Amino acid sequence: MRIQLFLGSAGSNSGGPERYEVELVRALAKLDQNSEFHIVSLFKRAPEVIGVAQDNVTYTALSPQVRTASMLTHLPWLTLKHRSDLWHATYVPPVFLHPTYIFTLVCSSMFEHPEYYPPAIRMRLSFLMGLALRKSGLIVCISEHIRDFIKDKFRIADDRLAVTHLGVNPSFRPLPAEECRSFLAERYGLSTPYLLFSGRWEPRKNLVRIVEAFARFKQAFKTDFKLVMTGAKTWASREVDALIAKHRLADDVVDLGKSPVDELPMLYAGATALVFPSLWEGFGLPIVEAMAAGTPVITSNNSSMKEIARDAAILVDPLATDEIAEAMANITRNEQLRNQLRSKGLVRAQDFTWERTARQTLDIYKTFRKGD
Repeated sequence: MRIQLFLGSAGSNSGGPERYEVELVRALAKLDQNSEFHIVSLFKRAPEVIGVAQDNVTYTALSPQVRTASMLTHLPWLTLKHRSDLWHATYVPPVFLHPTYIFTLVCSSMFEHPEYYPPAIRMRLSFLMGLALRKSGLIVCISEHIRDFIKDKFRIADDRLAVTHLGVNPSFRPLPAEECRSFLAERYGLSTPYLLFSGRWEPRKNLVRIVEAFARFKQAFKTDFKLVMTGAKTWASREVDALIAKHRLADDVVDLGKSPVDELPMLYAGATALVFPSLWEGFGLPIVEAMAAGTPVITSNNSSMKEIARDAAILVDPLATDEIAEAMANITRNEQLRNQLRSKGLVRAQDFTWERTARQTLDIYKTFRKGD
């Protein structure tokens, strides 16, 4: 089978969508060495980041670098040139109508919560995702929550919908405590216990309430815990910075910026807990990465997070700051609770592997091609 994948995020040094594309290609290439995979990417660094060099895997980066121009010219030309048996857009849909294609929907928040985005970004995302929902032959959702939402809102038939959960890289695993302590002290200057937040500083990540809850936790228990944050800042960071200053937490909230992916396993494994009470998530990859590292998790009782975490995390109302603060107190002060969550999390994390994601994707390819 000749498969063309259009990657819209790989090589961009972004977040979850890039991790999905990179890990999916790696796992597909490992499982299926008979099919031909032609990888078309928006970013030139995609081949380097993916790192797969096989005879059945080829790469083309779109040009020119102006995305709109390359998607309107180079992408249609490549589609005609390669005449693939199957076409899969994993993040950004084609603007022109291609032969019937598969589209992965990694996020539906632009429809569920448009208030989370500035107007220009909201309009662009709504246009592109709306185009994909109308034109694609099959929509792969990364959670049951996304599938159920778009099915109900857009009246999409069941036979046009599939679900493939994301996976966890094997590098996320329990690590020796002394190894973590040494690395964290040398690399980041961290020598005290900490709660970890991992993600972009976006409104839907609920950072304002996380910082407010942490301030209440610190005030109530006079603890030396720090709140460590890894992730890129966005338009929403100004309010968070102001809140940190208001509560005089500059020495207690540690902003690492966007950490290299290969350092994340140490940051997760070294944390007392992951604090991830987002207002909305399409999947919540940090949840399962923390669980795989043996780190207890605080997350939200809404959207996909309750689906992914089940009973292996503390679930809170993300709008209730006191509830988040109470969860911080419970998880830092109750060793028995941490051990229970650690054990449950390690078991739950086993349900999420990139090999499983790739096998399900290959099954979708075969079924879709038969019915096309």
